[in-house]
Amino acid sequence: LLREYSGFGGLKCILNPTQTELDTAYWSKSEMELYPLVSELHKLIREHSTSEQEYRRYFGSLKSSILTAFYTPPQVVQAIADTLSDNDILPARFLDPSAGNGAFATAFKQKFPQSETLCFEKDLITGKILSHLHPQAKIHICGFEEIENHPSNKFDVISSNIPFGD
Repeated sequence: LLREYSGFGGLKCILNPTQTELDTAYWSKSEMELYPLVSELHKLIREHSTSEQEYRRYFGSLKSSILTAFYTPPQVVQAIADTLSDNDILPARFLDPSAGNGAFATAFKQKFPQSETLCFEKDLITGKILSHLHPQAKIHICGFEEIENHPSNKFDVISSNIPFGD
């Protein structure tokens, strides 16, 4: 189920208020069928947040995913991994500076099981999902641009589909 997560790119209605039934006035007719699901989403996030600040971080993560989430199709990533393998490029260390749900990490781990994987994911929710999907990888939930000093400066392959925007 976690592998299916691809952000909320097409669902801007998650930004609509859901506190009371009166909030439905802010919802378009075409999105009303999603109101109960979005209400449940907000409820679950509140229940699992330890503070209002954490809830806002999660909500900010959802909001960002509306604008920036695009996950590379697995077929594209697999073609890259296959091409590397077919050309006898066997990476010992792999870096994905914008990992999303880990499409590159998945394909590279299957093709190169001995490789060490380091992933960065800026989005909080996506980063937590990535951590659960790839417990063997080193996952950093922050933007690659935010790190000060990288612990190791050498990678055999760096591959990603970095979003261009904020």
